[in-house]
Amino acid sequence: AMISAARAETDFLPPAAGALIAGVRDALWLSAGGEVETLASEEAARRAGGVPPLVCHAAAAAVRLGCQPFRAFDLLELFAFVRPAWFCLPTPRGLAEVLGLPLPGSREKEAETLFAAARVLLSELGSAGEEASPVALAMARGGWPWGEAALAALKAETASPSGNPVSALKVWNWLPEWEDRTPEPPSGEHSVDADEAVARLKQLLGDKAEERPQQADYTSRIVAAFRPRDRDGEPRMVLAEAGTGVGKTLGYIAPASLWAEKNLGPVWLSTFTKNLQRQIDQELDVLYPDPVQKARKVVVRKGRENYLCLLDLEGAGGRSVLVPGERIALGMMARWAEATRDGDMVGGDFPAWLADLLGYARTLALTDRRGECIYSACPHYRKCFVEKNQR
Repeated sequence: AMISAARAETDFLPPAAGALIAGVRDALWLSAGGEVETLASEEAARRAGGVPPLVCHAAAAAVRLGCQPFRAFDLLELFAFVRPAWFCLPTPRGLAEVLGLPLPGSREKEAETLFAAARVLLSELGSAGEEASPVALAMARGGWPWGEAALAALKAETASPSGNPVSALKVWNWLPEWEDRTPEPPSGEHSVDADEAVARLKQLLGDKAEERPQQADYTSRIVAAFRPRDRDGEPRMVLAEAGTGVGKTLGYIAPASLWAEKNLGPVWLSTFTKNLQRQIDQELDVLYPDPVQKARKVVVRKGRENYLCLLDLEGAGGRSVLVPGERIALGMMARWAEATRDGDMVGGDFPAWLADLLGYARTLALTDRRGECIYSACPHYRKCFVEKNQR
């Protein structure tokens, strides 16, 4: 079969041998000229060991083919570079969804999607900004397969003045510093009544929401926790329970948001799991649909071991002088660190599959997992993600 996948003269696609879709029993190979072949896993592995193919999640493809990791043009790496801190399912369909491409319904279409996704991402890279060029150059010198194509898309010079290319990966040099503020005045003591809490709940749900009497009843009971204290040192306490699907999260966000607005004070929503924490964060999009406003109003707090440590990242940069291939991972981390909401690598906006591609030691191990933080003695203290998040 022949599929139109050939490169246009004006795009920046690299000279890949083709697109590879690795299956459980065999693999599909789509050449740059449009020829489709179904290959045995052994033959696909042998061919992939030659000219690097386009793939989606090279590590997973190698496991399916039963071979050692091979050099490839991984679309997930390109996606993480062009759109750092973006969510994407690590599949051709996931790439199609986030890039607005037609959803593939077959392996042949998945292979086509890899060519199309590469074109879209390299086209976007042309407007990524000047800060992407030196990072791409450092990664290209470190052996990044996408390096030449990325530099062409960025219209960046492949030669630069002599110097240490790792300097372009020192993201801490341009991250903003946090600032201490004067203490906030004490919160007010205005109560929230049931009627206004239910009205806020209806506002959050919208006109098209289904009627849930139990949810409104739940909200009405919650407001007792927001009455002024009548005994010194004793909080108002409400223990509330509701079944699955009632809508408990918005049920307590409604009165909590009213209390925060009326009293100019913060509300803490404490969870037992990170999954629930993430769910609440998503639900708060309804309360603050503007991402800029939400960034000012909502903070997700976790333990220190969840956040990127800039001192550990600097240490990894020093080691990369001896191991050029490390610069690829450093470049990815630098791109993400500059774009991340809060530096959270465990359940935040760090793509989990990036740890599979780059390795644990180059990604998740760069968090403060050993409890060795030196706090204000650290040269990056004023830019630390943990300290900034606390403030």
